[in-house]
Amino acid sequence: MNVERVIVGPLATNSYIVCEREECVVIDPGAEGDRIMRQLGRKSLVAVVATHLHFDHVGAVARLVEATGAEFYAHSDDWRIYKSLNQIAEDWGFAVPELPTPRGLGSRVWRLEVLHTPGHTPGSISLVGDGFVFTGDALFYRSVGRTDLPYGDWEALVQSVCRLYGLPPSFQVYPGHGPETTIGAEARGNPFINADICLGGRHSRLY
Repeated sequence: MNVERVIVGPLATNSYIVCEREECVVIDPGAEGDRIMRQLGRKSLVAVVATHLHFDHVGAVARLVEATGAEFYAHSDDWRIYKSLNQIAEDWGFAVPELPTPRGLGSRVWRLEVLHTPGHTPGSISLVGDGFVFTGDALFYRSVGRTDLPYGDWEALVQSVCRLYGLPPSFQVYPGHGPETTIGAEARGNPFINADICLGGRHSRLY
């Protein structure tokens, strides 16, 4: 499986094009839909998946779905509060993107396993492939997702990140913003949520 990162939009969101041969999914198309389409080239887009429904992760969803007919997937816990979840967009001077109604999530989308990893938002998910995981805004290089935004939940985020640390240490982490890392590196060295915290230690709240 080939993973290509495309950094898009004013908040430098990591959008990912994941392909096996000529079949692809796009994860978190935050903006610049035409650019993502050019990167896809002649390959077939079969699904568009949002790790969560903050505006900076879904700005190009409608463009991709309309152009290709691909199905859109997102968690229902974010969809039912989509407008209020994105009050931050208007507060920060951005428009709230109009989205097609997403399909519900099962245990898998395409060839990726779906893990519900709430905390940053109620419907945040992570997507697990063969040796890698897309963590959205749950887990970053040496950081974790904000929980001071609407519907954020710090204790839920701690539980979600600890669940991610149950993956093999060698797994590559593809986050929603910033550089790649590994599960093992974050379990050992993340200053906010690490393996010691998951085993019952105290944690330093980021926000």
